[in-house]
Amino acid sequence: MDETAERWMTTVHDEEVELPSTIADVRAALPEDRRAAFDTEIGTTPGPDLPLRLAMWALRTVPGAIEEMDEQVDRLRAGDYSGVTVLDDHDGEAT
Repeated sequence: MDETAERWMTTVHDEEVELPSTIADVRAALPEDRRAAFDTEIGTTPGPDLPLRLAMWALRTVPGAIEEMDEQVDRLRAGDYSGVTVLDDHDGEAT
């Protein structure tokens, strides 16, 4: 990983993991058969959308990360907000 790049951290299965955070590092971390799709998507992504798209590809480099995220979204859609921290709109502090 490029030592000058900002570190991206996330939690997967209750463990903190570091994600690749540059286009080159994400590409290198992907299986070879996914790199062409990555190149196409990143190459056609508008600048403002690039961080989110890159982060989603970075998550694909961590086994189980996408599945865990999908499970969390399904839980929220079902109305289960347990463990959710809401930020107050006025001061940014967690409530």
